Formats: sequence, C-alpha cells, structure tokens
Amino acid sequence: MITEDDIPPSASRLDPEAMAAVALEAGLSPATDDEIPIARGLAADLMQHDVVSVETLKAVRAIQGAAMLVYREDGKVTGVFGQLVLRPSAIRPIFEGRFDALDVDTVYLSRAGEIAGLGYAWGLAASTKRAAASLILHGQLVRARLFPDLTIFTRAVTPVGRHIALNRYRYQPLRRPDDDLLIRLPELEAQSA
Repeated sequence: MITEDDIPPSASRLDPEAMAAVALEAGLSPATDDEIPIARGLAADLMQHDVVSVETLKAVRAIQGAAMLVYREDGKVTGVFGQLVLRPSAIRPIFEGRFDALDVDTVYLSRAGEIAGLGYAWGLAASTKRAAASLILHGQLVRARLFPDLTIFTRAVTPVGRHIALNRYRYQPLRRPDDDLLIRLPELEAQSA
C-alpha cells in the first residue's frame, strides 16, 4: 500500500507558457469558451460516465489555462486532454478520499511559478486515432519536459481506461487491488527509462 510518505517531493514548477508550448507541439490547444461544452460532451459520451461541469471547467481554466486541451480535426473537437497541477496541500485530501475531481476546490490548484505537489490526469478521450496519438504524445512530452519528478494520480472510470492506465502507463491501485484511484510514482518512470 502506498502512503503519503511515499510521495517524493517535486522540484517542478507550474509554467503556463511552457505547458501551452508543449501542448501546441503535440497538436493541442486550450479549449475556447464555445468548445468547453463540446469537449465535455465528447468526454462524457466516450467514457459513458459523469464528468466535470462546464462551470468547474471554466473556474479551473481561469487558474490553469492548460487544464483542458483539445485536438481538432477539420474544425471539430475529436480529442480532450484534462490535466491538473496540484499544490502539495492536495496530497492529504487525495489519500483521505476528500479530493473531488468533479467539483474541484480551486484552492488545491497550483498557480504560475509555484512548485507542484501532484499531477492529476483529469480525463482523456479521443474519437479518432489521430486525436488519440496527439493525446499520447502530449502526455509523454509534458511528463518528460516539465514534470519528470511529479507523482500523478488518476481515477479509472471505465474498464478500458483502467486497463490502459495499469498496463501502458504503469499506474498502480492506490489503496487496494480493485481501487479506481490510481497512482504513478516518478521512480517508476525513472526505472523504466
């Protein structure tokens, strides 16, 4: 079982400009006001699960512009990448089950220049292979270039998502073998390199 004490400190800082540049390199950009409900709808349809509200998405985006990125094909949103960079103060609420990814308390969000405590893979959804490839590339680039020492959490809401997280991205269940809350420690990243 992983505990709070197993989370290594991070030296990575939130740099919104660098995050936007990495996203652009992968073919992603922040969702516009008009695209937020479209991207949210795409994620909800593909995951067949309740997802974060438009209001929460906008509140989070006001603090972290790269929290919701989209991939477009012929002007249509075909991919969504949701990511949160959290302050160290979010560690305990995550372990205690008090962090609500559907109704994010923005006090836990890192601000520009702050050292990040955790990452949260908020949600990934793609309706085409090109969009999926862009999302994968973005995840690899942002991890390697901006947050190599950051512990990442996610919640597996579908069996397919859980399988991919565990087998492709080396997440592991946090509290028990069937836990839907998954963690990826940076040491696992370094060991596989």
